[in-house]
Amino acid sequence: MARMRLQDMLEFISLGFKSDRFKTLMSSLGIIIGVLAIVVMLSVGEGLYSGVSSQFSTLDLDVIHVIPGSARFGGPDGEPGSRNAAEPAKFTDKDTKVLENVVGVKNVAPQTGASVVISFRNTNSSGSLTGVDPDKEQDLKEKVAQGRWLSGSDYRSIVIGNGISQETFRMKVTPGNKIRLYYRDQPMDFTVVGVLEEEEESGFGGGMGDSADNAMYVTHKAMEELLDEENYYYQTFQVTVSDPDQVDYIIERIINDLRRYHKDEAYDATTARDMLSTLMSTLSMIKYALAGIGAISLLVGGIGIANVMMLTVKERIREIGTMLALGATVEDIRRQYLLEAGVLGMVSSLIGIILGVGTSLLIGSLAGLPSSITPESIVLGVLFGVLTTTIAGYYPANKAAKLDPIEALRAE
Repeated sequence: MARMRLQDMLEFISLGFKSDRFKTLMSSLGIIIGVLAIVVMLSVGEGLYSGVSSQFSTLDLDVIHVIPGSARFGGPDGEPGSRNAAEPAKFTDKDTKVLENVVGVKNVAPQTGASVVISFRNTNSSGSLTGVDPDKEQDLKEKVAQGRWLSGSDYRSIVIGNGISQETFRMKVTPGNKIRLYYRDQPMDFTVVGVLEEEEESGFGGGMGDSADNAMYVTHKAMEELLDEENYYYQTFQVTVSDPDQVDYIIERIINDLRRYHKDEAYDATTARDMLSTLMSTLSMIKYALAGIGAISLLVGGIGIANVMMLTVKERIREIGTMLALGATVEDIRRQYLLEAGVLGMVSSLIGIILGVGTSLLIGSLAGLPSSITPESIVLGVLFGVLTTTIAGYYPANKAAKLDPIEALRAE
C-alpha cells in the first residue's frame, strides 16, 4: 500500500489552514504569546545580567575592602559561630601599619564616612563626607577636574564631587567658595579647594555615578573634629595589592594578622569580585525564573492547540474516513496530524520570535535597560514552540489514526 508523500501532506495542511483562517489564528495565538514571552523574558534578563556585569567590570579587582563587622555568615575566619555576633572591630593607625606590613600589599587607604548637611548661600542639601589620608588616595587625586587635591597639611579644606558643584545648589560651587557642613547639628566651615570630574552614569540611567558625584572629601584631622566623638576610628581600609592573582592569599593573611589586635571583635575582608560573583549568581536565577514564566504561557498555548486539534479531528471524521478508504495507512494519518501540529508550532514560533525581538528592543529603550537578543533565547523559543505543539497534537493524531474507516464514512 502506497504511503502518502510529504509534499501531499504539506499541501493538505496548507489547504486546511487556508479554509479556516480564524481557527488557525486562534489556535496559534497561545503559542505566539508563549514564544514572545520566552524571548522577551530571556532577552530582558540577559540584558539586565550583562548591564550589571559591565558596570561592575569597571571596579578594581586588585582592591580589598577591610571592614568592621562581618560581611559573611560567620566570623573573621569565615566559619559560622558566635563570632558573628561579636562587637565590630575598632580600627586605628596601628591597624594601618599591620596591613602595610602584609606581603603583597601596595597601598593602604583608611577612610571614615558620614552623612552630613551642606549649607551654601542659605540653601541646604545633603551629601556623603569621607575622611581620607590625602597621600594614600592617588585615584581620587587623578580625578580632580578643577582646583587641586587635598594635602596632608590641609585642615578646613574640602574636595567635592561634580554633582555637588554643578547641580545641588542654584549657584555653582567652585574652588575658593566656602561651605558649611553640619553633623548632628555640629557646624564646621570649609573652603572648597577642588572639584572632581563627573562620573559616568551607569547603563541604567543613574545609581552608581550619582552617589559618587555627591561625595566630598576632607582630611582625617578635619573629620575627627567634625564628628566630635571621644575616639576616632576608621570605618574601612581600601587595600591595594600588587598582584590581583594573589588577592585570596592576601585576604587570608590580612584576617590572620589583624586577629592579634581584634581577637574578640568582628571584621572582614572582601573584594569587588566577591560582590560581583554573588550578584551575578542572583541575576542568573532571575533570568531563568523569567524564562520559566514565559514557558508557563507556552504551556497554556499548548493546551489550547490540543483542544483545537481535537475539534479538528471531529470536524474531519468523514475526510479521514475517505483518506483511509483511498489507501492511506494509520501511520499516514498519525504523521499528517503530527506534522500539522509541528508546522503550526514552527510558524507560530517564528511570528512570536519576531514580535519578541521587537518588544525586547522597545522595553530596553523605554526602561533604559540594555536589551540583549541572544541566539539562546531564539533557539529556545523555536524549540519550545515546536515541541509544545507537537506534544499537544499527539493525542488528537492518535485519535484520528484509530478511527474506523466505515464508521468515519457514515458520520454526518
